[in-house]
Amino acid sequence: MLKILALLLVTAAPAAAQDASTSTYNEAPEEVVIKSASSDELRTKKPPLAVKADKFESIERSLEADKNLFKFESADFVSFSRNHPEKLQSARIIRPWRTSFSDKTVITFYPRRKFEEVFSRSYTEKNSKDLQWTLSITDEEGKIFHKYSGTGLPPEALSWSGENDAREWVRAGHSYAPVYVFVDEYGSPRTIIGELVKFTAIVYQKGGNLTISLDSAELFGPNKSARALEKLTGEPLLAATADLVKRRYYNMPLRVKVYAQTKDLADLQADLVNDYLKAALMSPDNLFAAEGQEDSYAQQRTDIVLLNK
Repeated sequence: MLKILALLLVTAAPAAAQDASTSTYNEAPEEVVIKSASSDELRTKKPPLAVKADKFESIERSLEADKNLFKFESADFVSFSRNHPEKLQSARIIRPWRTSFSDKTVITFYPRRKFEEVFSRSYTEKNSKDLQWTLSITDEEGKIFHKYSGTGLPPEALSWSGENDAREWVRAGHSYAPVYVFVDEYGSPRTIIGELVKFTAIVYQKGGNLTISLDSAELFGPNKSARALEKLTGEPLLAATADLVKRRYYNMPLRVKVYAQTKDLADLQADLVNDYLKAALMSPDNLFAAEGQEDSYAQQRTDIVLLNK
């Protein structure tokens, strides 16, 4: 223990001698400056206020869209209050649901069904060889316009284009009656008349022209003599005609031919039909032509002829 203390005293002796050269033991120490370890200083200057301001605040409300200018309901969508968008009401849009006729005239008869209504007993291919049947399509005067005939059981269905052997077509607005005559194996005939065939529009190809023949009674009233289009029947029929032309024959030369009681009336009615189709089709004026001719009541009609070939 004594050895350790002596060593400490010896070690401290040089340091004491070094301090003695600069100051004495009883001398007061120099001013001591104590510095903080932190570099922060007290500041009296206030930082600037960071206030966020919208320079467009004063005019912001005027930049908003006026909702009163918008429709309550968009025309592009279907709602429960209607079953089609309002934009489709435009006469420039094709409306296939209003088309009342096709560009292919096909009339179908069902002879086998009529045969079974007349004969209650059953027939097979073997015991029906002596049967005979005839289907005559008659016009309003009772004249035969077209005729089918055969032996054995009649066919299930017969499709007719509407043209007879004389290259004549059925007329729009006229009634045609199918008359069935069946002769059994004993030679006893049975006659039955089918449902009347009548069309307000007939479409047929003849040569290089496609003809859309319309019933003038639908366009210009029962007497075919009105000087304006019928709203309920005439305009929808012409709208369907325009849709047919838009779909298949757009921008083809078109001629309106009206057959009426007098030449003056026919010309007037032809201009009415022509003007309606011009507005609906929006084709150049040089593609349209109209003319009227005088004819008997039975022959009065409106033909729209297209040069499609």
